[in-house]
Amino acid sequence: MNLFPLSERILKVKPSPTVSLNARAAEMTRAGKPVVSLAVGETDFQTPQVIVDAAIASLNRGRTKYGAAGGGPELRKSIADKLQRENKVSFSADQIVVGIGAKEILFHLMLSLLNEGDEVLIPAPYWVSYSDQVTAAGGIPVVVPMPQDFAKKPIQVKLIEQYATSKTVAIILNSPNNPSGYVLSESDLRELGAMLCKKNWWIIADEIYEYLAFAKPHLSLLQLFPELSDRYILINGFSKGFAMTGWRVGYGAGPKPVMKLVQSLQSHSSTCLPAFIEDAAIVAIQKGFPLVQAQIQHLDRRRKLAIEELGKIPGIRFNEPEGAFYVFLDLREVLDPGNGKKSLSSFEFAEMLLSEFYLAAVPGEAFGAPGFLRLSYAVSESNLVEGAQRIKKAVEKIKLQ
Repeated sequence: MNLFPLSERILKVKPSPTVSLNARAAEMTRAGKPVVSLAVGETDFQTPQVIVDAAIASLNRGRTKYGAAGGGPELRKSIADKLQRENKVSFSADQIVVGIGAKEILFHLMLSLLNEGDEVLIPAPYWVSYSDQVTAAGGIPVVVPMPQDFAKKPIQVKLIEQYATSKTVAIILNSPNNPSGYVLSESDLRELGAMLCKKNWWIIADEIYEYLAFAKPHLSLLQLFPELSDRYILINGFSKGFAMTGWRVGYGAGPKPVMKLVQSLQSHSSTCLPAFIEDAAIVAIQKGFPLVQAQIQHLDRRRKLAIEELGKIPGIRFNEPEGAFYVFLDLREVLDPGNGKKSLSSFEFAEMLLSEFYLAAVPGEAFGAPGFLRLSYAVSESNLVEGAQRIKKAVEKIKLQ
């Protein structure tokens, strides 16, 4: 029993299921279990050596003091140049805030934008932290369910409008998408942008997987609709494309009044990005995509291997991922076969996978998509093949029950 009251708002926030699952899988591995993890949201590639060398050189120069809240001018200018060069969108350096990962930027952004009871539209499937960040900021996450013809059109304007209300103040978009791997086409973006031009909503565009677009190119909505710039916030970071998850470098670019609030919050929380990491990030972003092109081509080969191996398992379906590094398995027919047989949730299936088959994967409930399972193919080829075999065995066990 608590002697003192706790925040009712934060009590509603659930721990990150991906972080919790990774911790459990690591604990089982330490205990000697032969765990294969397809749950992790990072590649097994090392950060390019030139970036590491830049950080070491910066440390040797004594760059170990506080930096500037929101990022130093050289880093913010480098990001502005990158956005213009690669994404064809225009932001000045004072419209950019750099923080401890894109997750921190998103969290501070929610606190800056939302008032109590404001609704935020989140099309499913969505990254696990969006809804809880909205809740923590006092808003109400409104999940737009996956459309029936998700394979053909993952985000549909009519469905979004159906879930919008007078309390809607924002929408979160994520392409390339975690967890499903879809990449919005230009035609999809044009249809979506035409609708958003008629709304008075904040548009939060999470583009952190932009370099990991394989089947079709990534395109920023703002490039097609520059008239949305007064309410468009672009979120990105170095974690995925540059294999820098542990470095914790993310950034947001948007209207000055919004980004000023985000920077102010950062000054009261993490304070700043370490100066030596800023110096390494400058090297990364100035070199850009060519620095990691070979790694990303390798990841595309793993994507094709995952599609091939998972396609051999009877009874499961999935859309071929176009980007990011995940496959989103549709297990609904397997988990709910009918004919009087007991049904399972994808959460229960993931629990069985880990406890009986030593395979870690993330259940679809975490992404607003019950009946699905997210697998990462950002692992070794041998682990991909082994993981597919273990899923096949688990599916066969369910069918025999």
